[in-house]
Amino acid sequence: MTPLMVFVYNHPSKKAAIYGELDAQGIVEFAVQAASDSPIRGTELFLRMMNAFGGDARAIRGVWRKGTSPSVNIDKVNELTAGGLALEHAVVRTWTFTRAQKLGFQRSTVLLQEGTAGAYTKLDVLIER
Repeated sequence: MTPLMVFVYNHPSKKAAIYGELDAQGIVEFAVQAASDSPIRGTELFLRMMNAFGGDARAIRGVWRKGTSPSVNIDKVNELTAGGLALEHAVVRTWTFTRAQKLGFQRSTVLLQEGTAGAYTKLDVLIER
């Protein structure tokens, strides 16, 4: 798939970066990294990207994977579901959803799940207005 629009920002400190794609259906997929000592936070990078995409962004697709390093969204889901919270309620407490919610995105749908509560390894989530 060729994206309709691409947003890339690498902070001069080399401690933070974001890459995002907007497809023809208005769905955004992105990856952000920000070191704990970065002079710019991941939230600021996300806001810059979403502002660049503007009203063309109709939804955000979260592609969350559990690997060897921390992954803020899936780690949060695993923490919450291990404590007994239902998956759909855990998703709305993730980093991506809470930032998207401030921009008017209100609904989430789990499109793919692998693993079990507290031990999910793959989650694909669609966050819509």
